[in-house]
Amino acid sequence: MKKKVLSVLIAAAMVLTMGGCGLVKTSDDAPDKGGTSTKKEEDGGTIKVGYTVQSMENAYFVSIVEGMKAAAKEKGIDLVVADAAADASKHISQIEDFVSQGVDAIIISPVDQEAPADAVKKAQDAGIPVISLDQEVKGSDAFFGIDEEEYGRLGGELAGKWLNEKESDGTIDEIVNDADEIEVVVVRYDQIPSVIKRAEGLKKGLEDTYTGDKKINYVYEQNAADADTGYNLSETALTTNPKVSMFICINDSSALGVYESCLTHKEHTPDNTCIIGLDALPEALKLVSQDTMYKGTVDIKPAEKGADVLDLVKDVLENGPKSEMIVYDMSQVTKDNIGDYDIE
Repeated sequence: MKKKVLSVLIAAAMVLTMGGCGLVKTSDDAPDKGGTSTKKEEDGGTIKVGYTVQSMENAYFVSIVEGMKAAAKEKGIDLVVADAAADASKHISQIEDFVSQGVDAIIISPVDQEAPADAVKKAQDAGIPVISLDQEVKGSDAFFGIDEEEYGRLGGELAGKWLNEKESDGTIDEIVNDADEIEVVVVRYDQIPSVIKRAEGLKKGLEDTYTGDKKINYVYEQNAADADTGYNLSETALTTNPKVSMFICINDSSALGVYESCLTHKEHTPDNTCIIGLDALPEALKLVSQDTMYKGTVDIKPAEKGADVLDLVKDVLENGPKSEMIVYDMSQVTKDNIGDYDIE
């Protein structure tokens, strides 16, 4: 059965802003998804959950929030979402507000993994568990996130396979520079330490997969997390390095901006340019299905994850903290399996 894709327009990504439940059990502490009720629910109360989200300028988090809101409505959870707008100090004030509101649990997708630690501890001292989503704030009661290096490696592997196809069909020389090198741009986001591993995973996956003898030259590496910054990064990179043939990006939001930039450089075509993103956002999937420069992405089902984390919240409320990270599965998406998705 085809997977249903949440519809998020690229315009939203540019103006505002990565079959199964998606949970992989890493220990006996994996969340209970069996529909058990918390003590508060049994007493007739409604669970109230606050989510302080990293940035709603990132289309990935837009998908998470939409999935979380839909699941909260279905589960009868009172959900309050606050946008930190990529400002760590806002996480702190938002956690303090949630404590004042008397929420039962807090979810955080942190901009900075260390800055909110004291606020998290104060919430816990008030009897409110805190769940980290995507990146971990040390000391939180549970961490639902990504194997960052593997996530990047899967994306880099797609890039390496594209190069191998160019080797096989005899067109590899059409994408190299005058020094016979393959020029690659890496879109990173080093502000979040764990995402550094994702960028390194992208490079490792590319290098381990490519079997040809051309030198891979990383000509430009800079930070971007949304479509606007991705677009600007690409413009700068292509101005100084017009022979770039590959962009490997830490998320689809930035990669969508890269794609828009490449469209303005007519010398870049689906035959000589490869853009790889991560997150499987709807607009990325659409571009993959249309056989464009956007060659692939890695699916972590953000909308489903937004729903799954609420199950984890209920599990923590009922059974206590989780001692090990809970990770979710990831799958590569290319033109070869895009038919598994309903593209809207």
